[in-house]
Amino acid sequence: MPREPAAPRVLALQLPDLPLQRVLRGRERAASGRGLAILEDGRVACCDAAARAAGVRAGQSAAEALAACGRLETVVRDPAADLVALRALAEVLLGIAPAVEVAAPDALLLDAGAARLLAAGAGAVPPGGAFGPGEERLAHRAVQAAADMGYAARAVVATGRGPAAALARYGRFDGAVHGVAPGGAAAAAALAGLPLAALGLAPAVAGRLAAVGVAGAGALARLPEGTLAHRFGPEGVRAARLARGEDASPLVPHVPETLPQESLELEAPAEGAEPLLFGLKRLADRVAARLAGRGLGATRLRLVLALDPRGEERIQVPLSQPSASAARWLVPVKEHLFTLRLPGAVTALRLVAAEVAPVAAEQLAFGDRPEAVAALDGVLARLAVRLGDGALFAAEPVARYRPEGAYRPVPFRRPRASRGSGQVPSARAGRPFDALTMHGASNPLGVSPSSPERGIDASGQGEEGAFRPTRLLAAPEQVIAEGEGGRLTALRVGGRDRAVLALDGPERLRGEWWSGGFDRDYYRVRLEGLGDCWVYRDGADGRLWLHGFFD
Repeated sequence: MPREPAAPRVLALQLPDLPLQRVLRGRERAASGRGLAILEDGRVACCDAAARAAGVRAGQSAAEALAACGRLETVVRDPAADLVALRALAEVLLGIAPAVEVAAPDALLLDAGAARLLAAGAGAVPPGGAFGPGEERLAHRAVQAAADMGYAARAVVATGRGPAAALARYGRFDGAVHGVAPGGAAAAAALAGLPLAALGLAPAVAGRLAAVGVAGAGALARLPEGTLAHRFGPEGVRAARLARGEDASPLVPHVPETLPQESLELEAPAEGAEPLLFGLKRLADRVAARLAGRGLGATRLRLVLALDPRGEERIQVPLSQPSASAARWLVPVKEHLFTLRLPGAVTALRLVAAEVAPVAAEQLAFGDRPEAVAALDGVLARLAVRLGDGALFAAEPVARYRPEGAYRPVPFRRPRASRGSGQVPSARAGRPFDALTMHGASNPLGVSPSSPERGIDASGQGEEGAFRPTRLLAAPEQVIAEGEGGRLTALRVGGRDRAVLALDGPERLRGEWWSGGFDRDYYRVRLEGLGDCWVYRDGADGRLWLHGFFD
């Protein structure tokens, strides 16, 4: 005989007056002081404290509300925008619960089955308590996550989707979190004092039940199921089972389909960058929290500035690493803002995560320094902004013999720190020249090499006689050798003679016959006023060329 599924433990997070909270959250100031009311079908659905103080009440017509408060601001309710707000908060809560269901119009249901993993330890919750292990902690974390996103919320943990949602919306309890002991009996006892509206009954059915003297969930739970089915149909039976705490239906997990974005209307038009940073910080925190809940990091942000009186400015902000850290985002965003010359004042901000990538969880070891990686990200972000998009890249080795073709630009990837070393290793390129590298060739310049320094080859490893510059010129620059008595004394670079202070080499590189071929003898030459330079003699015509610098 198949076993009936057990009802899940569910955390219901309810946002009172969500339409009002959503409108206020999108403004820089929480309230204007003149009163704000949300209208639905021409009547007040909810209002803020200033409106209530002036006599505005839910259920009044718009005319009655305006008569009570002449300066009242009214906004028509937007159910679609409310649903978007719920989905955005659901993204954040995915970071603390394995599944989140959007229960429109004003609640989210979280799977609390794994909350025991948050328990402080055995014995932390007394047997028979209202909360199971870890559930109270989960509820507080959910309420705090909502607060961080700009919403006031309250949470109820109970057995079953329906009972939890009904208690969150209609239950009366002190504090922001409330728990109902596991089991259908405890849920039924908690539901007994709720009105029929808490069970989701249609107004017509609720009216017929009220007409026969059934005014609350407790009275409905005591009616025989057969009588309910005969007089009120399946809806009456479903409501009665819910009133008895019987709801084994599973959650319907929310799967985000769009990239997060947040917007904010400024209190007054802003003409400088400083006033924008306050609002931008708030938007970055919210977008980052939504990405973190999904295990994603932004690789490119888009900041949209609405201008006064019309028009907008769009700023693309590439990031060096996928990140869900608002602090790391603000560094390059500030660089962009402080370089802007806007044609008008800014009236609103919108921050969009334009491109994202998964962010793998990273386990730190003793001695690791995540702050060093964060500092590197900040430096890379500043350089990317100041040098321009595409000017900053990492060089990846390519199997070519020509030095100028032996790498290709790739995006920076976070270097893997050696465990426990506390150091971030330097990126190392490959060794593309080894096959045709020759050392100890004859010295065509006719001079004795200076005291040789141990060179660094393309792989970054020390190798006797091999050296590579840190900067390579986009196109080699011809230089003229000047000597005395068969001895090289100076090189003419850019029309100016530079005394040769030291010389090391040569290192012969040649090959790529299939593409015309090349034959070069490279020297590391220390020139007065320029430092160490990479100079080669072309084997085809004997001319000298400056190819790079050793910084």
